[in-house]
Amino acid sequence: MLISFNGVLTDADDKIFSSKSRIYKYGDGFFESIKVIHKKPQLFDLHYQRILRASTLFHLPLQEKWTKQFFEDQIELLCLKNGWVHARCRLIFYRESEGFYAPERNKCGFLIEMSESLGNYPINDKGLRLGEYGLILKPSNFLSFFKPLSAIQYVLAGIHASENGYDSVILYNEQGNIAEAYNANIFLINGDEIITPGLNQYCLDGVMRHFIIEKLKHLGYIIKEAEVSVDDLIYADEVFISNATRGITWIESFGNKNYDFKMTYKLHAELFGI
Repeated sequence: MLISFNGVLTDADDKIFSSKSRIYKYGDGFFESIKVIHKKPQLFDLHYQRILRASTLFHLPLQEKWTKQFFEDQIELLCLKNGWVHARCRLIFYRESEGFYAPERNKCGFLIEMSESLGNYPINDKGLRLGEYGLILKPSNFLSFFKPLSAIQYVLAGIHASENGYDSVILYNEQGNIAEAYNANIFLINGDEIITPGLNQYCLDGVMRHFIIEKLKHLGYIIKEAEVSVDDLIYADEVFISNATRGITWIESFGNKNYDFKMTYKLHAELFGI
């Protein structure tokens, strides 16, 4: 399998980082997870906008040639060389520098790795079991909007989910409200309203979240970005989670509460034309 290492096609098994690399010493960088269908990265306008915002805030300046079209071409080339039509892509940006916590310079490098995937956004046949993880809270700062390489909070939440028989778990912000699920943004359906934590709740500023909100508003649905409590989750009629590679996934239960899924199926068809 081939990857793109700063624009050079490289075997995925090659040694590309030294022991001094900040990418694993400090998790110094950020990443994007992208759905690729027919060799084209989906919603890439939104992904690239978030890349530019993160690049500024993380002090990782992109090279002038690293345009949106440049990365689209790199992704298409990797699909061609690996023999894939559809894929899941991880685009990583990291700091190339010596130094301890304070780097000696702010030079940015990138890595694109991919794996073969389905060419659509399938809805799950079986609903997910949702739990909660409260040992680490989402911080009330800009890091919560992006995907830093240092993702230990999500790793520990994922371990907690696996050890306790959950498919996903909710994460809380420092105000005690629900921010998101550990691997996705979260949406509640209550009557004719669709509710999701607002960005002022320090949820991930998800690409699929943005797409869903704008598309459903355009279709005439009532969308509210607001504080979401555990009580709101328990009293919701339906719950689904969303991310850029899966689309939307319906939740079957949280604790003793079981949810319906009819509206989620309808929304899925309208969002993705399936």
